[in-house]
Amino acid sequence: MKISEIFESIQGEGINAGKQAIFLRTAECNLKCTWCDTKYTWDWKNYDYAKEVKEISIKEIRKLIEQTTIRHLVITGGEPLMQQDDLAELLTFLKPEFYVEVETNCTIIPNNALSALVDQWNVSPKTKNSGNLLELCEKNECYSFFSKQKNCYFKYVVEDDNDLTEINNLISKYCLDKDKVLLMPQATTKSEIISREKIVSKLAKDSKLSYSPRMHVSMWGNQRGK
Repeated sequence: MKISEIFESIQGEGINAGKQAIFLRTAECNLKCTWCDTKYTWDWKNYDYAKEVKEISIKEIRKLIEQTTIRHLVITGGEPLMQQDDLAELLTFLKPEFYVEVETNCTIIPNNALSALVDQWNVSPKTKNSGNLLELCEKNECYSFFSKQKNCYFKYVVEDDNDLTEINNLISKYCLDKDKVLLMPQATTKSEIISREKIVSKLAKDSKLSYSPRMHVSMWGNQRGK
């Protein structure tokens, strides 16, 4: 598998924020978000692929994950579903001992083998503020699939109240369960999170949506492996 990094930390976002977890960060992504805080997984104009990407066997990845005492696994990226067949094979060895969360950008539908092994989907569809073309980041069939999954949460990155109209339109268009929609501040540094968390938390409250912190950014800024 093409891997960026494997490390222990806390889950900084979503409904499990604050829980200890082991992170498996895959390399490569099919989108190019301007504010992405993990560009080292895909931006080969500014990062050296040979240094950033490690090709590791599933057997070795399993060994690295199982040697920790933590049994909460977060698979993130990049875009993990670009390697979903390998992930499904890996998880067949790790389940049911591990609780598994998968972060995805809502552009690839997971296959049945992987879906059966994932405890929680953290789906973060991209909006205009990401800088991606609309046709690349809004996939009707993916929204339709994930909106039907009981173990799925939608997490939107918000810069200011201008983003809310677009997000509300998407919630309505795809009949998303508002109880499973979270707003999260766009931030890659401590100063950005401080300036935006109050604004976004108020937007979430006023919209009757949930708020997702970014605890790792608040604590460590843009340090890697944190």
